[in-house]
Amino acid sequence: MINFKYVFMKILIVDDEVNITEALKAYLSEKHDVICFNDPLTALSHYSENNEYSVIITDFLMPNLRGDEMIEKMFDQNPSQSFIVISGFFTKQLTDVLKKSNAYIKMIDKPIEPKELELSLDSISKIQSC
Repeated sequence: MINFKYVFMKILIVDDEVNITEALKAYLSEKHDVICFNDPLTALSHYSENNEYSVIITDFLMPNLRGDEMIEKMFDQNPSQSFIVISGFFTKQLTDVLKKSNAYIKMIDKPIEPKELELSLDSISKIQSC
């Protein structure tokens, strides 16, 4: 059994699938402050005004702006931002795109396993507390 050290986090979730953002918000809101967007351009605009998030959880393939493009723009505003990228189909090409960034990025396959999400959040909180 894994014991997670729950640290309160401010989390921004961006996914074009409403059911994903609603499920993640319902799950994570019990222990964290969560804000969701279903449009990456709206999320980016919000982030420009408020970029103090513990972590951003984002889909990779979204209309209007891909996850890696959004990460790059957010990283320009906050170089220490951490990300969790979720996708139904990571390929070597997508993974290589994400690894080009100097940001701390975890990758999780869809469907999302709560245990894997908790492990990722826990590892990010440990890095941020150093």
